[in-house]
Amino acid sequence: MIIYRTFYREAIQASTGIIAALLVVLLLFGLTATLGRTVRGDYAQSVILQLIGWQTLRRVDLLLPLGFYLGVLLTFSRWYRDSEMAVLAACGVGLGQLLRPVMILAALVGVLVTGAAFVLTPYTARAIEAVKAEGSQRPELAGIVPGAFTESAGGGRILYAERVDEDGAMERVFLSNASGGRPRVILAQAGRSVVDEKTGRRRVVLQDGWAYEGVPGNADYRVAHFERYSVWLDHKPVVVPPETIQGLSTTALLATPGIDAVAEWHWRLAKPVHVFILVLFAVVLAHTDARRGRLANLFGAILVYFIYSNLLGLGQTLLKKGQVPSALGLWWIHGLMLVLALYLFYRRANNRPLLPPLRTVWGR
Repeated sequence: MIIYRTFYREAIQASTGIIAALLVVLLLFGLTATLGRTVRGDYAQSVILQLIGWQTLRRVDLLLPLGFYLGVLLTFSRWYRDSEMAVLAACGVGLGQLLRPVMILAALVGVLVTGAAFVLTPYTARAIEAVKAEGSQRPELAGIVPGAFTESAGGGRILYAERVDEDGAMERVFLSNASGGRPRVILAQAGRSVVDEKTGRRRVVLQDGWAYEGVPGNADYRVAHFERYSVWLDHKPVVVPPETIQGLSTTALLATPGIDAVAEWHWRLAKPVHVFILVLFAVVLAHTDARRGRLANLFGAILVYFIYSNLLGLGQTLLKKGQVPSALGLWWIHGLMLVLALYLFYRRANNRPLLPPLRTVWGR
């Protein structure tokens, strides 16, 4: 039918635009957080883009349902505002008939979300841990940002360089070392990163500078000029990326005993399941008119999404604590939301208000 094709086209366009906007927001938040940790010296600059990319891909199974949910909502909202829904109703096409293309498209989105939840997300979780482990093993110099103070992982050393070249050459270097109980400040005009061929350890060779050791005013305070001064950087042991429940493949997860594995399984399963329930809410909440504005119903839709998401998070917590049977999992939450969605859909399809009047509820 032409109506179905029109719905597919508009819903896909709206969903794609929303998902793209959400990806941009997620990238900006990820960039801010990752840069902050890089400046503190937690990660090397070379792993920033990898971390941001993997962390963004890890949220695909959440972005797809949300984008599709809002895309369907905005599509039907436009139809209501332009009186297209009224014309369809006059032609005998009600919400029941329109539910078919909605569910067909939801099934396609559900397949994508299933692949993301059971394959992509665990893979990206493992990749993120591997990149973090690799970045944390890099020497202190790898995390230096030109023009910013960089603190070592142990907190005993602060390094600053006005300029840092790709080959490790630095200009106007400041180094403060409080380890060993005796403060030391070094100022140098230039410096360079050097790797010891025998041990593989890295050191900074400073040139043409001054070293200030001790507390100013004390008798043992010393000031010395040097032409060449070497400082060994922290040598970090090789870190094996930790294996987390979130990073287990589906096969490994099913073979893993324990309530945490059960909770993770139900959490992954909930992502494609709630696509179909959310889209029912989208059809119901899309009802609007020209006087209410284009985004009048968006607040209610977002509220429903957050309530559903928070209930799933609460259910997973209860499942991990053993307060909910493993066999029940998160199905009780899906059941409650499905009953509510079907009830609201029934009232909307029969041109009734979504909620009965208060006097009817209170028997007045």
